[in-house]
Amino acid sequence: MATETNCPHSLAAAVREAAAKGLRGLLVTSTVPGEGKTSLVAGLGRALAVSGPENVLLVDLDSLHPTLHRECGLAKGRGLGDLLEEVYQFDLMKEDPTQFGIGDWLELLRAQRRTGELRVADGERGFTFQIVRGSICGISGPVAADEARLGEVLLRNGRITSQQKEAALRVQGETGRPFGDILRKLGNIPDLDLAGALEEQANRRLLGLIGLQSPECRFREMAEPCLPAAGRLQPEMPEGHRIDKLVNGRLLGYLKDPFLSNRVASFLSDTGLPNLKVLTAGTRACDLHGQRFNGAFRLLLSRLGRVFDIILMDAPAVSMASPTAALSSAADGVLMVLRADGPEVETVRKAIEDLRHAGGNVLGVVLNQADAKSSRVPPARAGSATGRRS
Repeated sequence: MATETNCPHSLAAAVREAAAKGLRGLLVTSTVPGEGKTSLVAGLGRALAVSGPENVLLVDLDSLHPTLHRECGLAKGRGLGDLLEEVYQFDLMKEDPTQFGIGDWLELLRAQRRTGELRVADGERGFTFQIVRGSICGISGPVAADEARLGEVLLRNGRITSQQKEAALRVQGETGRPFGDILRKLGNIPDLDLAGALEEQANRRLLGLIGLQSPECRFREMAEPCLPAAGRLQPEMPEGHRIDKLVNGRLLGYLKDPFLSNRVASFLSDTGLPNLKVLTAGTRACDLHGQRFNGAFRLLLSRLGRVFDIILMDAPAVSMASPTAALSSAADGVLMVLRADGPEVETVRKAIEDLRHAGGNVLGVVLNQADAKSSRVPPARAGSATGRRS
């Protein structure tokens, strides 16, 4: 993607085409301040909102020198920094747990990297998520019939023998250790086979969890070493990442999250266009470099991506002091804004290399304040800074 800002309709069309390919969250940055990226983000957002049906969100990522709100004719107001601090980092243990749905609990515990057990119950029927540093490493719950038990699943699939099953059950009765862990330690089953069976079992339990009519959630925080000591699933069990991916992937849309849905929406500013909203930088500066806010921002961006068709993020210029490179991998793509009489090609190349090294998908450049007759812009300049990550 390489274009000039004197062709706004072409740029809007290019962004719309990228969104159709799944690149809906775009981070817009530059090599140095003053390249005109903020005005471009505001203008592009308005162009998209006027010319199409898409819901568009503009986000100001520059908490130190925010200007997007002014370009959009808005007050600075409460925005991104306030949202991350007040919604994603408040003390869960001091709040009324009944205001949170299952989706709220799992997302907030992930943002805060908490470790412990989340109990989800409806009357006598309940399930327990084992969570380590915010990631789900296991789920336990009631078993409707013997054939749903792990040993029966493995036996039915021909992964263990009845003798191996009985031997593991005896050890479990004496030690209280997880059944799958015992099979691994005895060398009865490889990790891959165990992971598949545990994922099948988890699927059954998750289907039961979705069917709960009025679930209540309670979280019990624990030190990480206490989970295996209490006879729970160990963090290094092979199915852990698969269950976490399952819950935060296909299952995500079925988990209720009334708290986050309502609170996040309250931080978005309206514009004169019904399908264009702005998340200003806010009144609190937040370090998006650091783990505390970086992880929460990624969760927020994922949440906003389920609501908006196109998200344009106005990021600070690329430098060691800015969080732009660290945030680039959270976006679907990165656009570089270059002023026609701005930095040299080598400076641009270095900035793009930094973005790609951090995991950013650099889609191309937008040449700002360009004069087609100017001889100051080398013909190969835009092309040299354009490319898609392989």
